[in-house]
Amino acid sequence: MASETTKSVPLTCHGHSRPITHLSFSPSSPTTPSSSTSPYYLISACKDNNPMLRDGLTGDWIGTFIGHKGAVWSARLSGDASLAATGSADFSAKVWDTFTGETL
Repeated sequence: MASETTKSVPLTCHGHSRPITHLSFSPSSPTTPSSSTSPYYLISACKDNNPMLRDGLTGDWIGTFIGHKGAVWSARLSGDASLAATGSADFSAKVWDTFTGETL
């Protein structure tokens, strides 16, 4: 029986100015067979009020969602990563278009 070796590579994602409160990856995983053609994303919630969207494999910055007036405690991506949902200490929840960055 052959054993598989998994290599983990830490991501360094610069950009936030305060502590990160939550991380969420898009549902497609880099280990699934379709991952070579499917994008894989990461969204981070942070106390700096600005959730950020990144490439899930490299950590490269894609965009920042501007609009919350308090710490963002939670962030999630839809199945196809076209929408993001965030919840904030400003007593609001927002749904974002991840292509335009606009609040829906």
